[in-house]
Amino acid sequence: MTTGTELPVYLPYPRFLLETDLSHTARELYSLLLDRSTLSQKNGWQDSEGRVYIVYPIAEIAEVMKKGSTTIKGALNELDAVGLLERRRAGFSCANRLYVKVPAPVVQFPDQLTDKKPTLIGTENRPTDSRKPDLMTVGKPSPNQTNINNLIESQTKRASEGQPPAAYGRYKNVFLSDADLLGLERDFPGKWEYYLDRLSCHIASTGKRYKSHAATIYKWAQEDTAKEKPKKGIPDYSFKEGESL
Repeated sequence: MTTGTELPVYLPYPRFLLETDLSHTARELYSLLLDRSTLSQKNGWQDSEGRVYIVYPIAEIAEVMKKGSTTIKGALNELDAVGLLERRRAGFSCANRLYVKVPAPVVQFPDQLTDKKPTLIGTENRPTDSRKPDLMTVGKPSPNQTNINNLIESQTKRASEGQPPAAYGRYKNVFLSDADLLGLERDFPGKWEYYLDRLSCHIASTGKRYKSHAATIYKWAQEDTAKEKPKKGIPDYSFKEGESL
């Protein structure tokens, strides 16, 4: 690079994302949505409360990010859970409105009671929407991680081996990490979504809990495969149309 080198097209990637336990897909998705929000700012896309929103169908996001729709839904759930995204229905058969949230900025000022050392506090001019306080606005900020502890609180509680799982299935009660989901997509092409919904409905109807949802799906798949195999000693009389026994 030289002083005159132009940078390629890039997405805004806020530094606070580096301190979170969000999955790589969720971070990448947040950057993409934040970039689209700047376009909405320029085009004047605002609701009656003056809040900027975007309309971005899941199918289009999946195409841009080269991911499956289920993976994108999981990443959206992650962002929603930590208070970085709000989704509102826009009507029947219409894409949801997406409101991208930004953590409150931090200001410094000297404190006479602490030998004039700068004290960090969050600004109080953050716009509100008369909703209950979310993870982005609760808690005391710290010098090295202001608002980050609150941001990832729900994620760290569900963290598994350093990677937080996301919610999947019809009832959003099947929790899988990115690695688990990729493994299911690889091992059960064409059937992994069936197993997700099957487990989701089973948990919702019975209230059962499992130590590992991914392991449960693999167990069910093995049992289904065993049932499909013909038993030894029993002749196979199946035939194709046009064949004679």
